[in-house]
Amino acid sequence: MSMADRSWSANVASLWRLGRLGLALLCLLWPSLLAAQATDAMAQANQQKARATLAATIQALGGQAWLDLRTSRSQVRVASFFQGTPTGNVAEATITRQLPDKERIDLEKGRVVQIFSGTGGWEITYKGRKELPAERLDDYLRWRKYSLRTVLGDWYRNPATVLMDQGQSQVERHLAEKITLMNAANEAVTLEVDTDSHLPLRLSFTWRDPHFHDKNLDAVEYDNYQRIDNIATPFTVTRTHNSEIVRQSYLLGVEYNVVLKDGLFDPDRAAAHFK
Repeated sequence: MSMADRSWSANVASLWRLGRLGLALLCLLWPSLLAAQATDAMAQANQQKARATLAATIQALGGQAWLDLRTSRSQVRVASFFQGTPTGNVAEATITRQLPDKERIDLEKGRVVQIFSGTGGWEITYKGRKELPAERLDDYLRWRKYSLRTVLGDWYRNPATVLMDQGQSQVERHLAEKITLMNAANEAVTLEVDTDSHLPLRLSFTWRDPHFHDKNLDAVEYDNYQRIDNIATPFTVTRTHNSEIVRQSYLLGVEYNVVLKDGLFDPDRAAAHFK
């Protein structure tokens, strides 16, 4: 056999061995590839189910009318709690909002006013204007960041947000669908919605205390929905911290898309009215 023939035979044998090795590797990896494809398909189906649930929730809240809401004025009665027990302190307030980041709370028939605008917060009385304590402001801004309107109005529509259907849960006496949303910053909110009405029943999120570094669980529950101007409105809202009730609000009346006066959210102009 010539040198060329021997070389050709050696190449053929080498290719044959490589082919057998490649086939063996493919046989070994094939189940893993199939499993990965199945896992990916399940994840996509799970996300599609979660997205459909949230779409139904937005429709139940009022659809485009709820999404387009820009201003509101409500009268509420607020009961305070300490370690889950009512304190007996009940206050009435008028709350005026202009989305996305302005809110005014008139307490004691207007003798005390709290204003939140952007990332600032102030309290105004006859003594003048002062900035709200950092703890109060941080709590407000945290709740605004994780609010139902932020989650369904912004997170849900962002392609970077991951949606996960967590199955069914129980909120009080209601059977609920449990959905978790995680945004691009790895911040997560869990929303539980009624399986029949699709209306939100509970929203919850965790956060780490910047001083003590322990993890906290905040939640809000919605009940007694009534439809006002085609917008589903909860008349009872209960807020909890680490599973203990801290505040319960009862809606007495609400107006949507109201025309607001200029300077309503200006703390200096509010302070001038007390002089």
